[in-house]
Amino acid sequence: MSMAPLIQTDVGTVQRSSAHMLLRDPLLWLIIAVVVIGALTSPYYLTPLNIANTLRNTAAIGLLSLGMTSVLLTGRIDLSVAATMVFSVIVGVVVTVEIGALLGERWLVRGNSFAGPPGLVIMITILTGITVGVLNGIGVAYLKVASFIMTLVTLTALRGLNYILTNGHPYYLRGSTFDWIGDSVYFGVPTGFLIFISTLLVLLFFVTRTVAGGRFYAIGGNEVATLYTGIKTNRYVVLAFGISGACSALAGVVLTSRLKSVDAPLGSGYELTAIAIAVIGGVSLAGGVGSPLRAMLASVLFAATLNLLGIWGVSTWYQNLTIGLALIIAVGISSIRRRIIEQ
Repeated sequence: MSMAPLIQTDVGTVQRSSAHMLLRDPLLWLIIAVVVIGALTSPYYLTPLNIANTLRNTAAIGLLSLGMTSVLLTGRIDLSVAATMVFSVIVGVVVTVEIGALLGERWLVRGNSFAGPPGLVIMITILTGITVGVLNGIGVAYLKVASFIMTLVTLTALRGLNYILTNGHPYYLRGSTFDWIGDSVYFGVPTGFLIFISTLLVLLFFVTRTVAGGRFYAIGGNEVATLYTGIKTNRYVVLAFGISGACSALAGVVLTSRLKSVDAPLGSGYELTAIAIAVIGGVSLAGGVGSPLRAMLASVLFAATLNLLGIWGVSTWYQNLTIGLALIIAVGISSIRRRIIEQ
């Protein structure tokens, strides 16, 4: 039994969905509806500043949702994305400061303001995120720990480490690179959002145009059948978690560059938001179904809606309630869709 037809079918489905996305996807029309309502109810909604802020809000949570999508496609889940996002940046700062000390440089000034080379921090941050993701993948794929349990343990451990490494105090980030990522805008589009779109294009190419990406769908669709074809599924599960870790680290770079600081409690609850966005975008919790492109649209819809609620003066409590309700509805729709497909 050849795996090629299965992979080609899954990839072809994603390609056809992507080709007609801009005109036929209901998420796009929901985004348009939110924008129209915002324009009609507030004179500030379509101002360049508010649009840029909405896109900045989209970038970090969108990157987390892309990482979550890669894991969900294989039929697993990653609850540690938000903790990894913060942990990676903290490790980047701490390790860079230690390297500076070895070189005789003082890169942590006035107690907790980082003034060293941002490029080194970003490189270490991304490597840390990938490492955390790979370790999660090894635990899930080779040690056979349920992904929910494995990543929940990782989440708890990393949050504790975040407090230990920072001593409960924030690190303030200084440097032109952080300013560029967090503040610069090109033709009305923030740099952070451009990083998000670039990551989306890479991941979209991977899942639609490569054999390895097609196998994500195959594993999530029917892992037993995939194993019987001789494909070593474990390595692809590890790869999916590695991608999730890399996306989490990038999200950390984008978010902390905007805030100019990183703190241990930062991003608490973002993992549930990332799951909600991925599922709203049509990614199945059971695996094998979904597209990074639709996750991107869901990210924009999510950020635009929360921005509108904020302009209307809706409190954060009710915004969190909205997130919870959206997740419940999305999970319900995903479950119904799955039953229909199986029938």
